[in-house]
Amino acid sequence: MRKIQYIIYVAFALLFAACQEEDFDSGAKGGIRISLTEEVGVDVTTRSTPEELGKPVAANFKFKITDNTGATENYDYTDKVIPLSAGTYDVVAYCGDIATTVALDAPYYEGSAEATVEDGKTTNVKLSCKVANALLSIQINEDDQEKFEAAFPDAHFKLSLSSGEGETLSDISQSFYFPAGSTISKLAFSKDGSDYQDLEIKNWPKEIKAADHIIVTVGIQPAPSGVSLTVEKMKVETVTIEETIPMEWLPKPKMAVEGFDATTKMLSMYESETPTAKFNFNLSSGLQELKFTLDFKDEEYKSLNKAYTLSELSQEDRTALTNAGVVLPAIGDKSKVSLDFSGLAAKLTGSTDGNALDNVITLTEVKANNRVLEGGEQTYTIQTHAPEFGIKVYPGNTWTKQFTANTEITKGNAEVIRKGMTFEYSTNGSDWTSSDSIVTGLTPGTAYQVRAKFGKHVTEVAKVSTYPVIELENGNLSDYSIVRGEDGDRWNGHGAQYEWTNWTTLNELTTPNCPITAYSYNTRSGTRPVPDVRPNTSDNTAAWIITIGYGYGGTNDSPNKITPSELVYDKTWENATRPTGVHFWYKYAPFKEDKSDISVIVYSGEQIVGSGTLQEAQTVSSYSQEGYTLNIIYDSEYKQLDPNRVLLTFRSGFNTEVESRESGGLVTSTTANPKFRGSELYIDDISLVYDK
Repeated sequence: MRKIQYIIYVAFALLFAACQEEDFDSGAKGGIRISLTEEVGVDVTTRSTPEELGKPVAANFKFKITDNTGATENYDYTDKVIPLSAGTYDVVAYCGDIATTVALDAPYYEGSAEATVEDGKTTNVKLSCKVANALLSIQINEDDQEKFEAAFPDAHFKLSLSSGEGETLSDISQSFYFPAGSTISKLAFSKDGSDYQDLEIKNWPKEIKAADHIIVTVGIQPAPSGVSLTVEKMKVETVTIEETIPMEWLPKPKMAVEGFDATTKMLSMYESETPTAKFNFNLSSGLQELKFTLDFKDEEYKSLNKAYTLSELSQEDRTALTNAGVVLPAIGDKSKVSLDFSGLAAKLTGSTDGNALDNVITLTEVKANNRVLEGGEQTYTIQTHAPEFGIKVYPGNTWTKQFTANTEITKGNAEVIRKGMTFEYSTNGSDWTSSDSIVTGLTPGTAYQVRAKFGKHVTEVAKVSTYPVIELENGNLSDYSIVRGEDGDRWNGHGAQYEWTNWTTLNELTTPNCPITAYSYNTRSGTRPVPDVRPNTSDNTAAWIITIGYGYGGTNDSPNKITPSELVYDKTWENATRPTGVHFWYKYAPFKEDKSDISVIVYSGEQIVGSGTLQEAQTVSSYSQEGYTLNIIYDSEYKQLDPNRVLLTFRSGFNTEVESRESGGLVTSTTANPKFRGSELYIDDISLVYDK
């Protein structure tokens, strides 16, 4: 019944004395050192109780040392050597008073041994103690507990011994203690402390030994006047020291904190972090009381600021604390007793003015085994700071119709902040539109402002401008001219040299003035205008790009030099641009497994920031209806650079072999046609693509 609530495992073995000798150099006199366990103190060790709990218990013991003449000396507990002359002694450790009468909650503990002291030596004596008196406890039948409390709210019990001694109790959590060897005469009951009636108990134990625990169970039965008390059973058990040790002997509750600095008693955190903020109580008996006060500067939780007493906590306060994230222990808890503010700490916010907010928790009382927290009242602070984060938009994440905002988080939980962050953009700095981090549907070539928000915190404004949409000059290739010779003249003018406005070719190299005998392979433009255009267009000119032979010293059957011809657009803009690709129509006739060499390169100054390549290896005998888009892949390593130059190259191939043929794979006309040629590429209507 009672006392079981104070369970501490106290390892008391059978009574023994273990003596050993060691050198003692204080002259001829010897002495005794007494210990109650391996070190000092009663051995109190359990899975949940620290070993140091034994020391407060040991300090309550006294020693009695008797020599062989019967002379006795009494000592308070000490772990020092007690000087003694050589001889044999009876050593007794005891706690409490040897009961000669009935007393309430008055256990007596004793252990003894015989020790021999030699001159100049210390004799170590180790004692184990046990309960040396007897006790009687009363318990109510579990099924009748409520009935008993209702019928007898002021119940009294009285135990009398045959010696005439007796004692009364009104709190059945207490027990009667009396000397071993006593004989019980009666146990009586009173509703209010008067008019006691003997309870009928047969067969009291004839021999009551030390540590006998007599447990009397009573119950309720109907009676003419209502109900009466009856004895249902009696049993005798052996009580152990862990069941009888007074709570006050046990140490004060101790506390270990998690998350707080041990010196400053402060937990410094940034809003969005999820720290541990926990008070763990090391108790040797059930929690009796917990009192604490909150003084929070966080506006959201100022309503919690008050003093709390756990045993008197209202349902309203309990709900408010729980909803805020505070985990409370329960009165009576002993195992893993904690007051946990971790959930609340994760919700605390920082100030928008740059100052830290102090949220103060004061533990005013933690009580167990009738003792309060070691160290007394203690104050801890959860100091919250605003998270630190900014926003930036890189050129590499900006397009003509959208941009992506990047957050830079330096203080706080980046994952939590990014998850809870929102974005806003504006053209005038006053009218803001909410968006995800990818802002779409924008106007090309327009200046915007963008900011990020997390909770009540807003970043400084970042400025960003979308890139303009730029049209390629002469992208339809209709604007060309003859700068040498005549169109279609194979002989006298040695052929014509063609050039395109805003584009360059190798035609100046492939159409030199040369002997008429070499016209077949060295007097023709490698890139020529042709009327073979893509479908559904009003334009009438495409570019025919051919791999040809050229140069002096060659013959009709053996050209001197071979080159794939090309059409090139190389443009640097004052204002940056960022296309997503290049669109065009093409046909292709490869020679001897050749491949086309079509590429787009985007620069920022001299640095390549993006590119795309098409190497066609198959014969494409006709233009497609929709044309082809060559996507530009940008390198994220250079996302901080603004693209301002585009280089487009359309080359007929890589193969430098040619052969004699009057017509190529795609063209049958021999007019202005080189005799020696390789791969042939047709290109029409080129434009930059701005998909985003």
